[in-house]
Amino acid sequence: MIVRVALLAAAIWAGWSATPNGGGTLDRSRLQPAFAEEFDRAPDFWHAEKNPKGRWKTNYWFGVQPTRADKGWEPRTLVPNGELEYYGDPAEGMSAFEWKPGVLTIAARPNPYRADPVTHHLPYLSGLITTERSFHFTYGYVEARIAFPSGKGIWPAFWLLPVPAVKDGKPQQPGPTEIDVFESIGEPGKLYFTYFPNLPDNQKKGDGMPWQSGTDLSQFHTYGMMVTPKELIWYFDDRPVRRVANKDYHQPLYLLLNLAIGGNWPGAPRADQKWPARMKIDWVRGYRIAGQ
Repeated sequence: MIVRVALLAAAIWAGWSATPNGGGTLDRSRLQPAFAEEFDRAPDFWHAEKNPKGRWKTNYWFGVQPTRADKGWEPRTLVPNGELEYYGDPAEGMSAFEWKPGVLTIAARPNPYRADPVTHHLPYLSGLITTERSFHFTYGYVEARIAFPSGKGIWPAFWLLPVPAVKDGKPQQPGPTEIDVFESIGEPGKLYFTYFPNLPDNQKKGDGMPWQSGTDLSQFHTYGMMVTPKELIWYFDDRPVRRVANKDYHQPLYLLLNLAIGGNWPGAPRADQKWPARMKIDWVRGYRIAGQ
């Protein structure tokens, strides 16, 4: 998700196979539940002062964290990607989240608070949730059941980042590693499965696989990621769609789900885009692997 590159055009995998990359369906026999969010209750948003034990953080780990501090907007978008959204802080009354028992929705729309400098006058309001403060895993399986909108410049994602080390009270850059469980840029049925290897000098260079699901992604589907000492395996509706050797991911990872708008890779939304653009999250779950 951080800084897309042209390499996403590499390793194209088109069409659907019932047994891609080794076949079979997900074996859950060794998975031990470690995290579950069913959204049966209103989301528990983290806040440094108001709710320091909250489950879901709504901004990135880097930069100035207080929303109304100078440059507090920087961890609520991704400047290197040229993104156009501001990830609103529910504690400040700038929420892009809609909730009903069983489903959390990120509802992106033109920014109604654009005149407020706290949003850096970014043109769209959207939402991000992360488990940076509540859940991480080293080896295991994570999954989420999601339905998302389409349209040029509409960029839903589910991804994993290394937990940043803290030095003198400040989080440190964890390096270039990142796993994208999935991304979509509004192309009907098309998904991207990407990981970033640990390269020298913090180079950010993704190994991406485009894949045509052949199905309606506005309906709920399950997106999963298995991390073992030897492999990274991507799953779509419990079927493996990509496997690579695990050379770099042997550190704690946490989860992020977001709906970005615009950016260098997908481009800006069209003038006729229908708003709100809604990314619906039915549930998010995490598991340890028995014996690891």
